[in-house]
Amino acid sequence: GQSVASEGECAKYSACEWTEGQCHMRANSEAGYRVVSRVEDGGAGFKLHLQKIDPYSTLFDNDAQNLMFEVNYHEDYHVQVKISPRDEERYEVPVPLNLPESPTSTGQMYFVNTSEVGEAFWFSVKRAGSSNGMSLFSTEGPLTFEDQFIQITAALTSSYLYGFGENTHTKFRHRFSPRQTFPIFARDQPVGEGDMNEYGHHPYYVNIDPDTGEAYSVLFFNSNAMEYSTFLLADGRPALTLRSIGGIVDLHFFLGPSLEDINKQYTNMIGKPVFPPYWSLGFHLSRYGYGSTENVRVVRERMKAMGIPQDVQTCDIDYMNRYRDFTYDLDAWGDFPDLVQELHNDDVKLTLILDPALVTDWANYPPGQRGKDRDVYIKWASPEYIPGDQDTSYSDYMVGYVWPDTKTVFPDFLNPETQAWWGDELKLFHETLSIDALWIDMNEPINFNLHLCLTSFILIFYHLTHPPTNGNQTFLHYDVHSLYGWSETVATYKNAGIQPLRRANGGRRHLRLLRRARHGDVRAVDAAGGLLPLQPHSSHTCPYSPHSHIHLNIPLLPSYLPNPHTHPHTPHTYPHPLTLTFTFHPLTPLILYPHSPHFPLTLIFTFTFPSFSLLTQTPLILTLIPLTLIFTFTLLSYSPTHPSYLPSFPSLSPRTSRNHNTIDTADQDPAAWPEVAEISREYLLLRYQYLPYLYALFHRAHMHGESVVRPVFSLSPNDLTALDVDDQFLWGDGIMVAPVVTQGATGREGEWYDLQTGVRKASGPAHSEYVEAPLERIPVYARGGVAIPYQNPFGITVALNATGGASGEVFWDDGDGEHSMDEAFLGVRVFVFAEDTLTMTVAHSTDPVHGLKLETLQFFGYPSNPAGVQVNGVDLPASEWAFNGDVLSVFLSVPLGEDLLSLSLVMCIF
Repeated sequence: GQSVASEGECAKYSACEWTEGQCHMRANSEAGYRVVSRVEDGGAGFKLHLQKIDPYSTLFDNDAQNLMFEVNYHEDYHVQVKISPRDEERYEVPVPLNLPESPTSTGQMYFVNTSEVGEAFWFSVKRAGSSNGMSLFSTEGPLTFEDQFIQITAALTSSYLYGFGENTHTKFRHRFSPRQTFPIFARDQPVGEGDMNEYGHHPYYVNIDPDTGEAYSVLFFNSNAMEYSTFLLADGRPALTLRSIGGIVDLHFFLGPSLEDINKQYTNMIGKPVFPPYWSLGFHLSRYGYGSTENVRVVRERMKAMGIPQDVQTCDIDYMNRYRDFTYDLDAWGDFPDLVQELHNDDVKLTLILDPALVTDWANYPPGQRGKDRDVYIKWASPEYIPGDQDTSYSDYMVGYVWPDTKTVFPDFLNPETQAWWGDELKLFHETLSIDALWIDMNEPINFNLHLCLTSFILIFYHLTHPPTNGNQTFLHYDVHSLYGWSETVATYKNAGIQPLRRANGGRRHLRLLRRARHGDVRAVDAAGGLLPLQPHSSHTCPYSPHSHIHLNIPLLPSYLPNPHTHPHTPHTYPHPLTLTFTFHPLTPLILYPHSPHFPLTLIFTFTFPSFSLLTQTPLILTLIPLTLIFTFTLLSYSPTHPSYLPSFPSLSPRTSRNHNTIDTADQDPAAWPEVAEISREYLLLRYQYLPYLYALFHRAHMHGESVVRPVFSLSPNDLTALDVDDQFLWGDGIMVAPVVTQGATGREGEWYDLQTGVRKASGPAHSEYVEAPLERIPVYARGGVAIPYQNPFGITVALNATGGASGEVFWDDGDGEHSMDEAFLGVRVFVFAEDTLTMTVAHSTDPVHGLKLETLQFFGYPSNPAGVQVNGVDLPASEWAFNGDVLSVFLSVPLGEDLLSLSLVMCIF
């Protein structure tokens, strides 16, 4: 953490001492806590009473003299460790977790060891039956527990540490030498240089033992501002320090041991991701600065003329009347309802942005007045904190400025009355405009300035209060600031917001996007990058650089894009996507910042282009287009006059594909240039082709907590090379993307085929090799052993493994209704080379696939042209299949809902 440069400075902290030219914590036996007593809890865990050894040993004062160390056994894979004051109430995160009422363990996968009564306190968590006896988490040095400073340090299993966010770090895997420290606190901060905290709050990490491939994860369940440090202990062991300025120590350990086991265990506690409507996986066109309905129409017609598919039109805050929520500009957007109908006639959905701050122009702004009548806004904690010149009509509300041209107040979404009011306003607005999706933004929350325009909002957090949520509890904004986006999400989804809108639209699924997120948001919303441009930061502009510098980090995007007008920057990466893969937000945006050295790529496919001046750099732009279209949610914005940053909020699963632009810039929709339009159409159609596979992955995420986008090492977690691969990623376990921004692809063990041609590209042990990759093309591979559904026409790519087998499933429902397995189709298919037979077993309802036929099968890796093909015992004519030396294609027409499909291939005998 803090660097102390002199012995005199070190002496200010009585918990520290100066030795050998360094300031460090005193020994645990001097500055820590002692175990006073131990109480067993009937098999459900145990508790220790801890007491401060030296009451005068402190860092910043107000140390808790007595603590309770509590161990709770939950599932056999999940143990909770809590440390809190023994004699006083202390703020704890009010987000509900799915915890069993009593232990459900039948064979614990963990041991929690502690010091004995009378000894200096320490604890460790170990994996039961561990072959190497290593601890997963073993405390080192003294525990610090003060009123506004908590610190705990532990040695880890290994240096293969992933996760945490949102902040900018240079690699997907954290580094331990030299020491690095990163902050976590929700903040209106787009990607930039330096160790800065950004939009989201994700104190969750994964640690992997490279010898065994076993993984575990830890959630530090704390919503206060915090930071973490990674470093090496004196004996070379990797260590992690966690710090917070409030709350308690509440650690949840998930024992895995596989990466997907961890994902399922974690989401079993925080909640499974929402299931997106099928249309939300299509292409989204968006910008801040359309300016009028007419401009939206012009771009829409251009898209249709170029044959570029589009499922969603998104409008940023410029549609509003003076940036006021629940309004639209009656001049430039006066026929907005007509435009909405035109979009719906084209089967295009509409997404609108909403910000949480409302103006205080009570007399001329009914939504704000209705909120005032119901007392729904955040207040100062005490009258003494209210600025002396605050208008009395603002009562005791905290007043600030955001985008509107007048003062604003902030809804207190922890208040049930606020949630009900917000839902009522959404319903009223929906009666005016038939929107299909909401993008809730600026919900860190952000306040540009206090009403006096002097003091930063961040300096007065401690004095703001949220009214009671359950009749007897009031929260300081100091504690719950990073929960604001979560609470708005709950209000939007649950409390008379999205659910009534669903009923108004016949029970259809809606899409909710939010910028600021934390664990727990996944149950109600998808994380999507906020897209509002912020103030320019010229120091972050980037120079032109060769193609080799566009470095992708796992599903993260490049280190930087070129700006020919500035000098070179050291490449940085923004490992949001895969990092947040571990936090489970199925809809996360891939966001490109052409003027920033950091290109967070999230899990959504979308593509965006820089302005025309950058587009003239054809090799560069042709590299970006296919890459962004293969991801889930990509945003790319460029300003011809200054760097424009888009708030990004990456997460963990591929979902939407979006092109977003900012205000006062040239058009950058894919139809704006013929060359771009052609490539865009090609790669969007490739993405659309495999949407059935992506949709099935989201189904499994929603039902089972499985991840959609995965790191390459998920297939081989004890492969040291794979553990450091940060320029490739997986869709599920069947498709690997190896972006063109690299010069070679690192293949994992097994069979790998070019997804577009079916040519076998790798076989056998894991290795790296160079691949042909023209600038306009991104290498995408199918993994042997996986059967992948596709559409237009509906078919299955059967990529055979070394033994000639492949398996997979098709999931299908009506695409946007409530998710119900009783009303969904699930087909499980298996191909076994030894018998040359493909079978499909139908589970659940066949109604959703009524009239839908399986029309093509592609076998990758089939050895030769078969002598014959039979479907359900009937021979197909020779014209119904083709073999080109790499791929066997079979053309058929079989109802997808049949109970059993049997397709047999007759091998040629030579």
